[in-house]
Amino acid sequence: MQNYIDIETIPNCKIEEGKFEWGEPYQDYTPVFILKRFSSSKLENSIIIFGENNCKQQLLSLYNVIINHEELERIENYTEEELSRKALLELINFYINKNENLLAPWDKYTIGLMEYDYIEYIEKQLKDCFCYVKI
Repeated sequence: MQNYIDIETIPNCKIEEGKFEWGEPYQDYTPVFILKRFSSSKLENSIIIFGENNCKQQLLSLYNVIINHEELERIENYTEEELSRKALLELINFYINKNENLLAPWDKYTIGLMEYDYIEYIEKQLKDCFCYVKI
């Protein structure tokens, strides 16, 4: 059995090889997320974590919600913190451009989970809730 990290995906992906009791091999894929607090603003921190972890779908959803002034209705866990709409849109746009040509593990491998499915996992790892758009 071999374990390794695929550094060609962002986030990197830990791949563990194993065998079922009856001998059939399998691989277990676990994205290795960058998890730390980058900002005291919950919304800005969420954007940075999504950006650093190549969560393109959330970035695009947040961009659309913020540009349309729908944050109160559509962003989960948003606490009406003061925000600089222009600065947040620029930050999201920076990450959209940064991640444009990057491949995520959920796109490269048949994991059975998509980007959105990892939000709860990331929240548990950080022991904090995110600002995100429900899909």
